Amino acid sequence: EVTVRNGRTGEKERKLILSPISGVYASGSMVALIGPSGCGKTTLLDIIAGKKTGPHRGEVFLNGRPRNRQFSRITSYVPQQDVMPSYCTVSEVVEFNHRLRVDLSHLGPEETAERRRVCDEVLSNFGLFGVKDQIIGDAYIRGISGGQKRRTTLARGFVGGAQIVFADEPTSGLSATDAELCVRAMRSASEGKGVTFVVVIHQPRVEVGAMFDHLVLMTSNPGRAVYNGPFADAAQYFADAGHPPPKASNPTDFYLDIITPDVPGNKADFFAERYLEGQAKTVSRAVEACLAAGGEDPMQTLQVAAMRAGATNFSVVRHTGVHSVSLGAQIATLFKRRVTLTLRDKRQLKTRFGTASVQGLIIGLAFFNIGDKLPVQQLSFLFMLLQIGALSNLSVMPEMIAQRLVFKFESSDGLYSTVASFIVDTAVNNTLGVCGNFLTTCIMYALSGLKWSNFGQLYFWSLICFVVMVNFFKIIAAVAPSHAESLQVAMPGLMMFILFNNFFVNRATAPVFMRWALYISPMAWTIEQIITSLYPANDALKTLYGYDDSDAQSVRALIVLLVEAVAFQLIAIVCLAKLNNIQR
Repeated sequence: EVTVRNGRTGEKERKLILSPISGVYASGSMVALIGPSGCGKTTLLDIIAGKKTGPHRGEVFLNGRPRNRQFSRITSYVPQQDVMPSYCTVSEVVEFNHRLRVDLSHLGPEETAERRRVCDEVLSNFGLFGVKDQIIGDAYIRGISGGQKRRTTLARGFVGGAQIVFADEPTSGLSATDAELCVRAMRSASEGKGVTFVVVIHQPRVEVGAMFDHLVLMTSNPGRAVYNGPFADAAQYFADAGHPPPKASNPTDFYLDIITPDVPGNKADFFAERYLEGQAKTVSRAVEACLAAGGEDPMQTLQVAAMRAGATNFSVVRHTGVHSVSLGAQIATLFKRRVTLTLRDKRQLKTRFGTASVQGLIIGLAFFNIGDKLPVQQLSFLFMLLQIGALSNLSVMPEMIAQRLVFKFESSDGLYSTVASFIVDTAVNNTLGVCGNFLTTCIMYALSGLKWSNFGQLYFWSLICFVVMVNFFKIIAAVAPSHAESLQVAMPGLMMFILFNNFFVNRATAPVFMRWALYISPMAWTIEQIITSLYPANDALKTLYGYDDSDAQSVRALIVLLVEAVAFQLIAIVCLAKLNNIQR
């Protein structure tokens, strides 16, 4: 059941999406979930795949044992969307999943060659070997075709040795030929490796339907099963009920026509009742028999999966948790991909560093030779130096949110942990950000005419402030629902940090009830340290702005900035893990 809001009254109502349904899927079988829109077939797929985030009831068993936390390592989920990094090649996408799913470190120097052999074999099975070195592409970058993307998504779900692959409409939006190629690739993997495919599919043509072993046919309002058995026997089942499919038509089209409630003359309720009175009892007995018989435990299944994915002995399954490889291996694999993608996306690099140069040039020219002016006139330049470092992060937030989407899809499939992703993102994003900020700062400072002997202290404090602001924007990127809303989410905190910066509003002018803001603003601590270090003998400035130039104040400033940097980092990790998860 789900809660929906009535568009006319605005009241919340409970709506039944999916009625109770049971089933048994044999190893190495192809299972099709078919039904009209709104019948709950994707809901059913998400529930048995362990991806459903909404409240639901029911039990899922694997080999007669309750599903546990290792279920995500034995299974793979292929969503409707092809969420893959645009600049990755087909072989890199598949190998990435294999590295995080299968531990081959026991092979030593032969690991790379064996991994490549397994991946090439999978690419060949899915008809992708000829395009393995082409990039995926997106709406702005030319890459492989839509059908090839779908097969790549299936291949990466299969390559890690998954014993069950759940696929949500893998043929949606494809031509009839591409759709058949996708299903044929699944059939080949099912027959060759004994993998079970559970697929939500929309009105397959005759040749495609013939590749499936089992059919779960559902009707809507609410979602109910009308047939649950061998695909080849469905036609006879409908004929026995007095509604044989026409010989010259696609049987699947006929099934959907007769069980869709909105179609005139439909028999949806008739077949739903007939199922409950007859076939449902047979299915229940089959479920009870399988539960009584039992089967291998999850670790044995994991060992079989590892062997099929390239491992050479059973002892290599060393990790019993959610993830297949160690945290170090996760970080190394993610870091390699991230660096490769960063260097390959030359347009993004040119934009980032080109913008940093232009920003430094514009502000440097605006404050040209400000070093020859009075100290009080130089403060605006110092403030702009800090502010441009903070504001430059606004332009990269959309990129951070796009990376978050990829992370959510991949981590939900148990490929790697939030910690591994965050460590890699921090290393790469901070390095790029610091390099860009350093370029901007150098250009600004060179044009300002200030003495280079003061640059070291100035940049030290501005760098710490920049890192704190980067971590603040990481929180925004984790919290904001989308990049379009990220600026609105960031603005209150950013405005407070910039306004209470010990220059616009300082200790000498701030209202008593708002002075707390000066103690949490990283800019307030930073600008005080920069000004007192650049003008140590200028008591007038210290009195005017209420600055403290003692060594104890410098230590306090350093501690506060470091604590904020770490605190923002930890908050961002928690927000990334808990918020904006994929809702199914």
